[in-house]
Amino acid sequence: MVKNKTYNRKKIVTIFFACLVIFTILAGRLVYLMIFQSDHYTEKAKELHERERSIKAARGRILDVNGTVIADNKTVCTISVIHNQIKDPDRIVEVLCKELDLSEDYVRRRVEKYSSIERIKSNVEKEIGDAIRAYNLEGVKVDEDYKRYYPYDSLASKVLGFTGGDNQGIIGLEVKYEEYLKGEDGMILTITDAKGVELDAAGEERVEPIAGNDLYLSLDMNIQSYATQLAKQVMETKQADRVSIIVMNPQNGELMAMVDVPEFDLNQPYTLPEETDTAGLTEEKKQELLNGMWRNGCISDTYEPGSTFKIVTAAAGLEGGVVTTEDQFSCPGFIMVEDRRIRCHKIAGHGAEDFVQATMNSCNLVFTELQNRNDIIRCRLY
Repeated sequence: MVKNKTYNRKKIVTIFFACLVIFTILAGRLVYLMIFQSDHYTEKAKELHERERSIKAARGRILDVNGTVIADNKTVCTISVIHNQIKDPDRIVEVLCKELDLSEDYVRRRVEKYSSIERIKSNVEKEIGDAIRAYNLEGVKVDEDYKRYYPYDSLASKVLGFTGGDNQGIIGLEVKYEEYLKGEDGMILTITDAKGVELDAAGEERVEPIAGNDLYLSLDMNIQSYATQLAKQVMETKQADRVSIIVMNPQNGELMAMVDVPEFDLNQPYTLPEETDTAGLTEEKKQELLNGMWRNGCISDTYEPGSTFKIVTAAAGLEGGVVTTEDQFSCPGFIMVEDRRIRCHKIAGHGAEDFVQATMNSCNLVFTELQNRNDIIRCRLY
């Protein structure tokens, strides 16, 4: 009997000390988590109870050499729904279908989808967003956003490029300087309960977005506009498929205008020209047509300089003193250079003309003669 009591007492003491060790470890662990790891788990709990909605940053503007804004931002809205906060789904579907001009099936699938937040439509005009906000529908969020806006529509379209649905650069300067133009998005943080319903008393916290940097160009929109008009006139007169004009500052090489017509509407960059037959077009073929419409021939295509190089020949002749603006020439329609007959583009010839008239006529014979004079001067120098 005494032996059993002694055995039981030892057993109880062993269990007691074992429990004491376990509880000491648990207490130590609890102290560690509550005191030393409190910041970490407080942040984790905050993340669990916070719902995030992004605020797009205003994209940096693009301005010409005179400070004229040629790419700006327009305030639009993004319409979203939060499933756990919806109390009258039928009413929400009815309102959103009416205001956003969307099909009932499309809206209902998103309203009934169980997710933290579901976007219904972005880039909605502010007036429509304000109208939806006025309904005061529980579970519907109307967040203000930015959309790229080009006040000059198609002017310099292939130089500027455009942005996509998320305001990211697609082509042109918009994508080239994306890093500087895009800015940093902000965020709206709201506290929710375990069911995901926002707590009105908790309010919301905002992380303000940082706007992108402005981009200043050497482009002059007045010269760009005039060059575009000339290019369109030439295209119509010559029945050309495409006409390109580049205007540069001869003192430093800055681009003052770059035109490649036909151009496209920057505010509707995915709309093909009216004369395009879109019936039966596959997505792949449509994308090919869009790529061709967006292509900037001034920088993407190669071509022989041809008559444009006559500017260099004329400048060398005038600077070297081998020709003056009053020098007289005669163009019979061709000239013999050794065993080669070089014809003028005007087969009958231009007849008598001075150097100014020869330049205006782009006379091949006169510039061939001028190049011969330049060669003679170089031979004498070397």
